[in-house]
Amino acid sequence: MTQDTRDRLVEAALEALRTKGFAGASARTIASLAGVNPGLIFYYFGTLDELLIEALRQSSEERLRRYRPAIEQVRTARELVVALREIYREDIESGHIRVVSEMVSGSVARPEMGERVMALMEPWIALAEASVERVLGDSPVSALASARDLAFAGVTFYLGANLISHLGSDPEAIDRLLVGAERAAGLLELLGGGAGVE
Repeated sequence: MTQDTRDRLVEAALEALRTKGFAGASARTIASLAGVNPGLIFYYFGTLDELLIEALRQSSEERLRRYRPAIEQVRTARELVVALREIYREDIESGHIRVVSEMVSGSVARPEMGERVMALMEPWIALAEASVERVLGDSPVSALASARDLAFAGVTFYLGANLISHLGSDPEAIDRLLVGAERAAGLLELLGGGAGVE
């Protein structure tokens, strides 16, 4: 029953973040969604923040497991952008994008939480860095910025796109931007600047 209760609380925290946002993800709301007493949040997690961090960690790790095999297969710049579009689309549909956005925005005023949220982004940055290194190889583009910097830029774009998408902007704007990036990556490959490895 203990693990079942913890799992229900984590799932309820994710649901609260997806549907009510960071401000609405109160202990009472989460406990109600889980069908348990609010005191169990503090019994199992110590604080509400710990529960929210755990929910983000589990969601992020699940998405990482889902995407790592596909990302590790990427060999060209265009394939990398196509994979990014797929990740973005699925993260919108699953609600993960909302969870990330809410946790990022909610942690702005809480530096200690912000550090932990950023630490949960590190595996994504590392995966992106390895992908950029593999795709660019020794192409001229690799001399413009390090793989780490380009990976950080990609994750920064993802987080920024998440936040912008919740401010009432054109919902198709990010997809159009990614379509344009896909075309640009294809052109880069034709010019020999990001052909990747065969």
